[in-house]
Amino acid sequence: MASPNKQQKRAHRAKAKAKQNRTQRAGAPKDAFDGDDSRIDLESVDLTELFVEMRNAGETSQQALCAAFLAHPLLALVLEQEGEEEATDFIIAALIEYRQWATDSDDQAAALAWVESPEFQVDYLAASQALTNSES
Repeated sequence: MASPNKQQKRAHRAKAKAKQNRTQRAGAPKDAFDGDDSRIDLESVDLTELFVEMRNAGETSQQALCAAFLAHPLLALVLEQEGEEEATDFIIAALIEYRQWATDSDDQAAALAWVESPEFQVDYLAASQALTNSES
C-alpha cells in the first residue's frame, strides 16, 4: 500500500479531478450523453442505501464503516466501468458526501479532513486488507 503522504497526494488529485469532471458534465448539453450507454452515471446515483449501511456499521467502529463501504457492490461496478483513476475519484467523492450526509453539514473541507485524517486512513487500510484477505 502507498505511504500516507502518497495517499494524501492521491486524495487531493482525486478531489481536483472529481471537481473538474463535475464541472465538465454540468456544462455539457443534455443531448451530449448517449441514451444507450449502460454505464452508471456517477453524478446521479443515489448513495442513500450505501450511506445507511455505512452509518449502521459505523456504530460498531470506523473500520467496520470502511469495510461496509469497500464491500458494497457499487464500488466493484465503478471500478469495472470506469477504471482505477475514476474509481479513486468516486471513492473520495463518495466518502466526502457520506461525511457531509452523516454529520448533516455542507462543510466539504471538514469532510475531506476526516477522509485524510490518520485515524481514518489506518481504519480504511485495515478494512481494505481484511477484505483482500477474505477474498483470497
